[in-house]
Amino acid sequence: MAKDLRTFLAYLQQQMPESLFSVEREVAPRFEAAGILSKLEQQGRYPAVLFRRVKGSRFPVVSNMHADPERLYAAMGLRGAPLRTVIAEYGRREASPVEPVLVQDGPVKEVRIRGKEVDLFSLPVFTYHEKDAGPYITLGMCVMKDPDTGIRNAGIYRLMLKDGHRLGVQISETSHGHYIRQKNELAGKPTEVAVVIGHHPGFYLGCLSLTGLDVDEFAVAGGILEEPLETIGCETIDLQVPANAEFVLEGIIPPHIREDEAPFGEFAGTYSKRKKNPVVEIQAITHRRDAYYQDSFAGHADNLVPGGFTRSSFILKAVSIAVPTVKEVHMPRSGRCRFICYISVKKIVEGDPKIAAMAAFGADPYLKYVIVVDDDVDITSDEQMLHAVATRMRAQRDLFMIPYAKGSPLDPSAYRGEGDTPMVDKLGFDATRKPGYPDEITVPGAEEIDLDKYV
Repeated sequence: MAKDLRTFLAYLQQQMPESLFSVEREVAPRFEAAGILSKLEQQGRYPAVLFRRVKGSRFPVVSNMHADPERLYAAMGLRGAPLRTVIAEYGRREASPVEPVLVQDGPVKEVRIRGKEVDLFSLPVFTYHEKDAGPYITLGMCVMKDPDTGIRNAGIYRLMLKDGHRLGVQISETSHGHYIRQKNELAGKPTEVAVVIGHHPGFYLGCLSLTGLDVDEFAVAGGILEEPLETIGCETIDLQVPANAEFVLEGIIPPHIREDEAPFGEFAGTYSKRKKNPVVEIQAITHRRDAYYQDSFAGHADNLVPGGFTRSSFILKAVSIAVPTVKEVHMPRSGRCRFICYISVKKIVEGDPKIAAMAAFGADPYLKYVIVVDDDVDITSDEQMLHAVATRMRAQRDLFMIPYAKGSPLDPSAYRGEGDTPMVDKLGFDATRKPGYPDEITVPGAEEIDLDKYV
């Protein structure tokens, strides 16, 4: 069977049952479902959650699938592997794309709804936070096509439910989708878009890869999945979508139309402001007969971890060109998997840590803080990273600043520069040992101790 959401759910049930919770009682899509996910997170638990009964809809919901990195490792067949191995393997697969194959029929076509029969309110779309402007589709992979090259592009953009057939959409200025929509709008043409909901984690990891506008993310997804993604033509627009998805919403973004969208609780943990944004007019919905709706718990681990995962691979490649002795890269959840980057190096040449930090800043404009440490530090541990900062660096010598540089448009600390560009100050930390650093304390034989023999 081709890999899809169902095959991965079956894998979790059989191999990682502790990682999948099932909620049998009916839950409300407004706040209650999100409240359950939030309560689990407060307890330090990050299972995928299957809500079997959601008030107002016949479709069950799969949520929180990407909140635990271990599930993403498992999705790549690397369960239990160390971070270094997983990031390296992701990079290898990302660089080995597998072209999608076109099929004539697929499960996502089992039910076809068009025209006046379209009703977005039939979907169990969640409202997450107190001040959100309404229900939002948060894991809709938006597929478009470059009007100049015909190359397909895929990206996740938040989609606000406005009525039974229209969605408000926020397409970040830094995304490829923004350039595609702008090209069409300048030509006075609508932008065709297909919103894919529900698929294997490997599909999302592939489509979230940091690539150029000339790269088809479906081919990258095939590389991550290690099999070609099966695609099928849409009903009303000239796009192809995964044949094994759960839902596809087909629509257009008409030019020059703007309506109020947001506030919405974003990945930074704060609300984005209300603004005038484009709208998506949905013309058709296709789905499996017994479809699962899939969402992402916005502003929480489920929303953060996949982006940090794919960014780590991209930054590692960039840094390794500048500093070949780089060992690992990690985007910690404490930095929203966007704003802080940890890098470990086997330092041979003084000055390399600063070069590594600068290479990371050049690779990812969202970064604000890069901390570089020796390769004996566990960069997945905030405690060990702060210990290195506390004991291995002097601020006057080992800290450098890049003031007034471009940052993330959703960074709540950014200030607006010319043309409303989000500007931030970036800091690089060299938290490696310097010449003359004293020996650190160790306990001989501790690693070989078997506590079961003593306790």
